[in-house]
Amino acid sequence: MLARARPGDAYRESNFDARLVTSGREDLILICFDDLIENLGVLEIAETRNDRAVRSRALTRCVTALTALELGIDREAEMATSLAQFYGAAKALLLDSIRVVDLDKIRELRDDLREIALAFRAAQRAARGG
Repeated sequence: MLARARPGDAYRESNFDARLVTSGREDLILICFDDLIENLGVLEIAETRNDRAVRSRALTRCVTALTALELGIDREAEMATSLAQFYGAAKALLLDSIRVVDLDKIRELRDDLREIALAFRAAQRAARGG
């Protein structure tokens, strides 16, 4: 049913599911980052088009990804407290976006998440020796 109603959504969801099945812990973190970053972009587009349904779905996906990232924080890690605070602030911004979307703050969050994901990927490659 989803494929007939929204083929793009069906493709993204099946791609997401396939990545989840074949992933380790570090890969799952990157999947959450990628999904969050992508859905922040969808949120921006939906807001500019005043598409409430797409906006709602994007916000839900974003909050879900952030929750997974929060739950995945290694509490013994050096950056644990900083990450928890950052994710908490990001979630507050998204929950505030249910009423009013501040596109400038959403873009800033998306840029920050891209930087974090890039750093995480670099650390992951270094740990693998590549």
